[in-house]
Amino acid sequence: MQITEFKAIVKTFADPGTELLFDRESFGIAVNGDVINAKITAISGDVYVNEGSGAEPASKWILKRLAKLPLLASRLRDSISQTPNFVSPGVSYLPTLEQRQVDRPEPSEDGLQLTLTALNQRSPLETTVLYITSDAGEGKTTLINELARTQAQRFIEAEADWLLVPIPLGGRHFLRFDDITVGVMQNRYRFPFLYFNSFLALVRMGVIVPAFDGFEEMFVESSSGEALSAMGILVGSLNSQGAVLIAARKAYFEFENLRAQERLFDTIKGYSVGFAKLELHRWAKRQFVNYCINRGIREADELHRRVSERLTPDHALLTRAVLVRRLVDVAVESPTLDGFLTQLQRSGSDFFSVFVRGLVEREAHEKWLYSDQANELRTPLLSVDEHCELLSLVALSMWESKVDFCKRDVLEFTADFYCETARKGAVQAQQVRERIRGHAMLVPSANAADALEFDHDEFRLFFLGEAIARQIRPMTDIAKAEVLGTLRRGPLPADAMQALFRALTRDAALDRLGAVKFLLAVAAMDAQASFTHENVAALLIRLVSGIDGGGLTVSGFAFGHDALLDKRLGGLEFHKSYFAPTSLDNAQVRNCTFKSCRFAELRMTDTSHFEKTVFSDCNVDSLKPKGRDRDIFDPAEIRQHLEGSGVTFTTSVPTPPLQKGKEPDFELVCVEKLVRYFMRSTHMSESVIRMKLSDHGQQFIDETLPRLLDHGVLEEIANRGGGHQRRFRLGVTLKEVNDAMESAKGDFEKFLSQFS
Repeated sequence: MQITEFKAIVKTFADPGTELLFDRESFGIAVNGDVINAKITAISGDVYVNEGSGAEPASKWILKRLAKLPLLASRLRDSISQTPNFVSPGVSYLPTLEQRQVDRPEPSEDGLQLTLTALNQRSPLETTVLYITSDAGEGKTTLINELARTQAQRFIEAEADWLLVPIPLGGRHFLRFDDITVGVMQNRYRFPFLYFNSFLALVRMGVIVPAFDGFEEMFVESSSGEALSAMGILVGSLNSQGAVLIAARKAYFEFENLRAQERLFDTIKGYSVGFAKLELHRWAKRQFVNYCINRGIREADELHRRVSERLTPDHALLTRAVLVRRLVDVAVESPTLDGFLTQLQRSGSDFFSVFVRGLVEREAHEKWLYSDQANELRTPLLSVDEHCELLSLVALSMWESKVDFCKRDVLEFTADFYCETARKGAVQAQQVRERIRGHAMLVPSANAADALEFDHDEFRLFFLGEAIARQIRPMTDIAKAEVLGTLRRGPLPADAMQALFRALTRDAALDRLGAVKFLLAVAAMDAQASFTHENVAALLIRLVSGIDGGGLTVSGFAFGHDALLDKRLGGLEFHKSYFAPTSLDNAQVRNCTFKSCRFAELRMTDTSHFEKTVFSDCNVDSLKPKGRDRDIFDPAEIRQHLEGSGVTFTTSVPTPPLQKGKEPDFELVCVEKLVRYFMRSTHMSESVIRMKLSDHGQQFIDETLPRLLDHGVLEEIANRGGGHQRRFRLGVTLKEVNDAMESAKGDFEKFLSQFS
C-alpha cells in the first residue's frame, strides 16, 4: 500500500471535525473518541505502521486496528441465525466476461460452495456485481445468510481474508442508501465502528462484500428508477474495485428493453464493471430428500412419492424451500397428511391459501385451547377464520408502520383491538394477548429487540393481501376511507397484490365489476401521482380480466410492467392512460377502446389476439412483432403490424407513410448486439467482440469499428491483459445510443450522423 492510498483510507475512519496529523515519522488520528499515535515507515515502497508492538503492513493494520474485522466476523457469526437443516440449492452460474467468455450458465449442485468460489476468483481489474436470482421464496435470503456465516467462520479460523455482509433492504427505497447500510451495521450486527465512506473503502480493498437483499419490488420495475440510480452511484463509487452481491428476481442485464437499463449503465459506463449471475434452481427430489433426512424422517422417498402423486412432481410444495419446510412440519405432526393433500389438490392455483389455513388449523385445534370455570372441556380459543383475521391485522399493522416486524406492545394492542371488535370475553382476550407472542406463524425478529416477525416474508405478504381484501369487501363509504389509508402507504409488493386478488376472487358472491368501480372511487380520492393510483391500477387490471367491462371507462392510470400479460379484456375503454413495457403473450383484447393512451413497448407473440379493438390518438413507442428479434420504432410500421393483428387506428394527426422494402443495415444490427453485451461488462476486448458477433466479427472489427471510433460511439481504453488486444467501451451514454437507434430506423449512416 502506498502513502497516498493509506492517507485516503485512514481519513475515512477519522472522527468528524478531526484531521490526520503527520510529524516526521509519526502520525495521529482520532477514531471513535480514541486517539491513535503510531510510527510510519516505508519498506521496499510499501507503508508499514508501528503502534508499539512491531511494524506491520499498513493494510493489515487498517483491517485489525481501525476496521476491527475480526470483531465484525464474530458479530456476523453470532447475529445471523443458523438455518436449521440447511440444504445447498442447485444453481446455474454465468460468470463475468472478464472471467470467462461464455453465454450459457454452468450448472452446479452446490450453490453455496460455487458462490464462495466465484467471489474468491473475482477479477481484481473490475468491480464485480454478482446477482443471485430466483422467484420469491426460493431461498435467496437463506443462501446469503449461510454464505455470511460460513465465510465469517472461515475468516475467524484464518482460512479466508474477506467477509460477506448481508444488508436486508426489506423493500425500502434507498434514497438514503448510506443510512440503510450503516444502520444495518449498527442495529443488526451491533458494529458501530464504520462510517459509510470507511465501509466503501473496505469494499474497494476487497475485504468486505456487501450482499443487498430485497430488490424485488424496486429493481428496474419501479417507475421512479431511484433504486437504479442509487445502485449506479454505489457501483461508481467503488472505482472499478471490489465486489457487490445483489439478490433480485431478475438480473439487470436480462431485460430486453434497453431503456430500462439506461439509468444504471449511464452512471457506471466510465468504470470497469462486470456483471455475473447465479440463478437458483427450484428444489429437485435430491434436495427434498436430503432435507427430510436432516429432519430425521426415514421415509423421505415415500413422502416425496405421496405428495408428487397427489399434486405434481414440480409442485411448489416440493420445489420451494420455504414451503417444503412447512410441509414437513405437517407430515411430522399431523396424522391426516393424505386428507391435507387432497384439499391442496382440489384448490388448484389457490393452493397457498389452503396451505396456510392448514398450518393455522393445527395451531387452532391443537395448541390454542382453553377452558373457563364453568366448562372444563378444552375448546379452541379462536376458529381458523379468526386466527387468519388476527394475523391479517398484525400484517396490516406492520404495513402501516412500514416495518416487517411488530414490537411487543404493538402486537398486544393489535390483539386487544381484534378481541374488542370480535366481542371476545375478558378471559379470551387475555389469553389471546398472551398467546399471540408464541404463534406458530410468528418468530423473534433479528431486526429489533423484543419484536416478532412472520416466519417468512411470503406469509406476511399473504396476510397483508387478506387484510386489504377484508377492507374492500363491504364496499361502503367507511371502507373507502380504510382502503385509501392502506393503499396510499406505498406500492404493494407483487406477492401481496397477488394474495389480495386471490382473496377477492375466492369470494363467489363478490361483484367484480362493482369492486372495480369501488376502487376507481378510492383512487379518485387521492392525487394522480400517488401510491393509491399505482396500487389501484395493478389491482383493477387483474379484476377486469376475464369479465365483460360493460363499457366501463378507466381514465388517467399508469399501468406497470407486463400489465397486459395473460389478460382477457373486454368491453372496456381506457382513456389517457400509460402502459409500461408489457408482453402480450396469451393476451386477448376484445371490444376495447384506447383513447389518448401511450404504450412504452408492446411485445407480440403467437398467442396475442385483438378483436374489434380501437386505438384512438394513441402512441406506441416501440413494438416487438412475433418472430422478430428487433423492436420497431417507426410509427407507420408499428401501425401496419397492429392493424394486421386486429387493431383499428383512428387519429386526428396523419401517420407518416411507411417506407417499405428496407431491412435494418447489417452494421446497425451488429451495433445493437454489441450494446447488449456491454450490459454485462462496461468494457470489451477484440476477442470478445469477435466471439459475440460470430461469423461477422472480423468484418465488424475491420470495417464498422473504425467508424464507430471516429464518431465517438465507442472509445478505446488501456489494455489490461496480455498480448496486443485492444479494449473498448461506450463513448456516449446509453440514452444517446437508444435515441439514435430509434431515429435511424435501421439506417446505419443516419445512426452515425447523430454523433457528428
